[in-house]
Amino acid sequence: MCGLCGIFTEMHWTAAPVSTARPGLGRTQLAAAAAEIAAESGVRIAVWGQGFRVIGPTGRTEIVADLAALWRAIDRLGRAQPDPLGEPRR
Repeated sequence: MCGLCGIFTEMHWTAAPVSTARPGLGRTQLAAAAAEIAAESGVRIAVWGQGFRVIGPTGRTEIVADLAALWRAIDRLGRAQPDPLGEPRR
């Protein structure tokens, strides 16, 4: 199976739905939190299918399937590596 089809069919344990009424809510909240942490590196994050779209400061884009791949993409595309345990930028 190609990576594109895998994005729509497989769910990583980190992307489990918060509620059955709105299954994408957890992924949306996770994307918002990750975007806040990664903002200083110039990376933008959006929900895309069952995964995430990571857009670097130059416009380069990667589609990732889960939280682990999300952080690797942020490290690759960003200007500086974010600290996920640091204080969020407000």
